[in-house]
Amino acid sequence: MKFCPKCGGIMLPVRKDGKIVLKCQRCGYEMPADEKTLKQYKIVRKTREEDKVVTTKTVVEAEKLGVDKDTLEQAKEEFYELVLDQIGEYGE
Repeated sequence: MKFCPKCGGIMLPVRKDGKIVLKCQRCGYEMPADEKTLKQYKIVRKTREEDKVVTTKTVVEAEKLGVDKDTLEQAKEEFYELVLDQIGEYGE
């Protein structure tokens, strides 16, 4: 892990102009990243169960199982509300 030479903040890899650079999360300082440095970083992304949404494949499978149209419409409305909530959280 690298630390910023200016402020001591953590340098994280980000994509910029098709290349990966290390950027300080505190002050924004950037420096080029070499292969040896990038191997030290492991990118992990966790998703909470409540953040998962129903996909089209799931809806089609529900239709095959005999779910009525009212239940399907309600699921679509809930999905739409979830999407709007997520856009609101990340768009601001």
